[in-house]
Amino acid sequence: MVLGRKGLQIEAWKFGVYLAVPIVASVVYNDPDVQRVSADYFQFMKYPASPNTNLREEFDQLKEKREKEKEQRKEYAEQMRRLRESVASRRKALSSEEEEGGVSGGVAGAAA
Repeated sequence: MVLGRKGLQIEAWKFGVYLAVPIVASVVYNDPDVQRVSADYFQFMKYPASPNTNLREEFDQLKEKREKEKEQRKEYAEQMRRLRESVASRRKALSSEEEEGGVSGGVAGAAA
């Protein structure tokens, strides 16, 4: 058990922290801009769709979004396939040039 001045100092420190944390949090989070950013970031107020809305329109929008994402994925896959083919053909051309010329490219070729 801690006795004497050290014990009093630590108790005073803890009491100060216990008072300071809620006060500082109240001051910081009382700002409307911080509240707006927090609500948007953590999505505190996310309400479900109104029952008066047309669900068919929402389903159509979701379907269009899904189809658009699917097309984007196909396009990305095609770009990656072309890139791989390009790299493979470039490597093949470089290896055939090295075999014909007998030069080992890279740093050794630059130093010669």
